[in-house]
Amino acid sequence: MGRILVVDDEPEYLDELVEALGFRGISAISVGRGAEAIDTLQREPAITVILTDMRMPDMDGITLIRAVQATFPERKIQFLVMTGHAAPGDLMQALAAGVVRCFSKPLAFDDLYEALVALCVS
Repeated sequence: MGRILVVDDEPEYLDELVEALGFRGISAISVGRGAEAIDTLQREPAITVILTDMRMPDMDGITLIRAVQATFPERKIQFLVMTGHAAPGDLMQALAAGVVRCFSKPLAFDDLYEALVALCVS
């Protein structure tokens, strides 16, 4: 099973999410900024899924997805997004960028877990 990279600018939220995933047997790394996500991907070739927030101060989720796709075109990374403030246009952009699934915050953890298991197993 590949590793998960979780990107969100709320540190407490990241810690809780990574811990909850770990309790369910999913290995996740967290970072708080888009630039950190790119750096992490360079060091961690086992990452196969990115779960990113849509709205972050340094780089929004769509920009991050496009940057990852441009920087690592050879890697088959799948994307999930989470948001508490997405407009319908944001979700359309996310899907057009190749996002597999969008989640509203607060997350329905069981739904997220099932989606991650399906992505990591398939």
